[in-house]
Amino acid sequence: MKPFGGGQLLNAKTSPFKQALTRTQCIQYALDRPAVLTVLPGVRGYEDLKDILTYLDASEEERDYSAISRFTPQNADGICVYCNHCQPCPMGINVGMVNKYYDLALAGDAMAKGHYEKLTVQADACVQCGHCESRCPFHVKQEDPMKEIAAYFQK
Repeated sequence: MKPFGGGQLLNAKTSPFKQALTRTQCIQYALDRPAVLTVLPGVRGYEDLKDILTYLDASEEERDYSAISRFTPQNADGICVYCNHCQPCPMGINVGMVNKYYDLALAGDAMAKGHYEKLTVQADACVQCGHCESRCPFHVKQEDPMKEIAAYFQK
């Protein structure tokens, strides 16, 4: 489980909650999910490790992630949350990953383009059949964004 949502939950600009969560809140949330026994956040170096280990001494208040309960499901309406309910794509596009790499690239992640380019099937394979849109519980319209994403990564 990726407790920080690829870093998106730590940034108010990219968080689906429009509010940054702390690493401690994210770790606690992940550990509170059914059947999750361990959480292994990515560590890029000593500073990341030190920051993550503060979880062990965090107070109950610091672990409290209840702020996300103020956001009702309609807040996610029209926003891809990479849940992959849209799968399977008849063309083999991993719609969630395509959207994730695009969102990460827009947020300034320098590695997102490289990850996108490694996908076996990219956004330009979309034939606009509407299959993904008909299955999406968040009512995300993917057809136009797929064109936009393909154009973005062709730069």
